[in-house]
Amino acid sequence: MLILADFLGSLLHGAVLVSMCLTLGSVVWGVSVLRGVPAGIPAVVSARSLRLLELGAVTLAIGQLVLLALMALMLSESFGSGALVGFARTEYCAAGVARAALALGLAMVARSLRRAPGAVSRWALAGLIAMAIAASSAWLTHATGRLAYRGPLMALTVLHQVGAAIWLGGLIQLAALGRLARRHAEVDALWPELVARFSRLAMVSVGVLVAAAVPLVWTYVGSVPALVGTGYGSLVATKAALLATALALAAFNLATARRARQSGPLSALRARLPHLVEAEAIILVMTVFTASALSGQPPATDLPAKERATVAEVVEVFRPKLPSLSTPSVETMKRNRMEAAARGERSPDAYRWSNFSHNVAGLILLGMSLFALAGFAAGGSWGRHWPLGFVALAAFVYLRAASNEGAWPFGTTPLGAIDAEGIQHRIAAALVLGIGLLEWRARANVDPRGRLAYVFPVLGAAGGMLLLAHSHAAFQLKTSFLVQVTHTTIGAFAGLMVAARWLELGMAPPWKRVAGAAASASMLAIALILVFYREANVVLPPD
Repeated sequence: MLILADFLGSLLHGAVLVSMCLTLGSVVWGVSVLRGVPAGIPAVVSARSLRLLELGAVTLAIGQLVLLALMALMLSESFGSGALVGFARTEYCAAGVARAALALGLAMVARSLRRAPGAVSRWALAGLIAMAIAASSAWLTHATGRLAYRGPLMALTVLHQVGAAIWLGGLIQLAALGRLARRHAEVDALWPELVARFSRLAMVSVGVLVAAAVPLVWTYVGSVPALVGTGYGSLVATKAALLATALALAAFNLATARRARQSGPLSALRARLPHLVEAEAIILVMTVFTASALSGQPPATDLPAKERATVAEVVEVFRPKLPSLSTPSVETMKRNRMEAAARGERSPDAYRWSNFSHNVAGLILLGMSLFALAGFAAGGSWGRHWPLGFVALAAFVYLRAASNEGAWPFGTTPLGAIDAEGIQHRIAAALVLGIGLLEWRARANVDPRGRLAYVFPVLGAAGGMLLLAHSHAAFQLKTSFLVQVTHTTIGAFAGLMVAARWLELGMAPPWKRVAGAAASASMLAIALILVFYREANVVLPPD
């Protein structure tokens, strides 16, 4: 129960951070981008922007309260109901309640602004509340628990989050208005001006984000070995890689906008840029979820050297090696579960079971990705059937989890008795099955831009977020990290695949083919990681 609550808390924390970005970014968007536009703001633009602000504020308030309730539940389960009184008196709880209350207040201001979008006093109130929400974040991160440089670290954390919020929240607003522009001529006429205004704002926010991140990374990580060999460090590295991808896409977006405004037809700007903005927002959402996973990891500088993996050990995780194609029997695993419960440690057969599961899943995905690439290169219609491989993968994931736990069809273990990792595997199997069937139907559709085609990137993003929060808390720290690093890397590649597929759906040739190739290459990278997988580098005795 505790592991499941912790896992759900990680996902919820990511959703809370995204909601905060939408909330704070929408306020800055309204004050800096919309106000003062020479042509004036159409009512439909103000209404859409304020609805997004209200949505972000409401989801932030609800998510924050549910997150606090989850933490209270975990404390009560671990230490008894008496721990709830102590939790209620902590700075963390007070800051969380304050953030929720402020968010509800901001939602009410946003609703009142929808009736009078030009009211300066109400915008000023919204700005003050947004600053208070940002300030509350200082007590909800690692910074508040540091003994040295506590104040500066808290301030830097707020600046870092505000920079990210302005960037992501503004992108969501810009993407929403880009879709609105397809139906309203007055919004379409305003679109180039909004792009130019937000581009200037985004460059400032990125500068603040990066400038604040450097001292934070140095404080919490401190060295290259810690960056490579700890769970916290690997998440920071993954976050940096995703952020660099988003920055590269942002630079391309900016260059596209400038060329269209200076020498090209604005139709090119309107046709391509909305999809590029949406892909940039997808990468940033995945980055925020990666950042949320950091809250569940101790800073790398706090871990003793013996709990850090070496560079060689991390390289060994990703080194090409032959897949394991032998697996213990179900009966053997039943005996192992009883023995492991008595000894409190995993057996060699448990490692063999895990290696086989990951390697075979990787081989299935490898065949799918190669089939997709071959069909993509040949240009034949047969290549569109590659998503059916997801059906086989989903069946394999479920059957392996069920056989290991003695659940249907291999036993009678009820769902309530399955641990958090088993629940995660079932969620993953359901996502994979849905992705496979719906993507196959979408690719068979004559209209590739139909709504069904967007199910794959949406579910793929959900799978990537699930992997970033994947829990192996039952293992020791170092062993856990050597497993976590593969799931984190797969989650990052899933984010790249989702963004590339999104672009493939929206772009015209030749960029459509480039995006399609990038999506297939990302899927191939995920397959190879699984094929080379070995459970925490454990060397097993020969059979």
